[in-house]
Amino acid sequence: MIALYVACVVGANWLAEHVGSVGVGFGLHAAAAVYVAGPVLVVRDWVQRLAGLRISLVAIAVGTALSYVVAGPAVATASAVSFAVSEVLDAAVYSAIVRRRGVVVAVLCSGIVGVAVDSLLFPAIAFASLALTPGHLLGKTYGVVVGTIVTALVRRRS
Repeated sequence: MIALYVACVVGANWLAEHVGSVGVGFGLHAAAAVYVAGPVLVVRDWVQRLAGLRISLVAIAVGTALSYVVAGPAVATASAVSFAVSEVLDAAVYSAIVRRRGVVVAVLCSGIVGVAVDSLLFPAIAFASLALTPGHLLGKTYGVVVGTIVTALVRRRS
């Protein structure tokens, strides 16, 4: 799961650097990374659940550092800042909610917080513009919703 998380972070940065903007529906566009950045928020929650908070924080640091290998300085720096801030907030929200409301609610709530923070920071830093923010919000939310549904299905089977 840790390798999947790191691969998703690196893949999101590769997509942002090499693919550019894509449609996400309703006439909105976002960096292609959104289709990986949304699910990565959920995968981080799984890493925390399976390996613990400390390991998930190490995975955030590794994914952030590796981003500089696959993306240019603007995208990698934007990713480093936005992933670090959004993922740490995601971890804090997940930790606060999971014991009281359960895994599924924690995954959804922490994912939405991560989406909001990442969607504001990444385009502002990478592109010096918030023009893509609505598309980032929508595209990443798809991933969080799908990830939450998958989490609920897995929890139901166990």
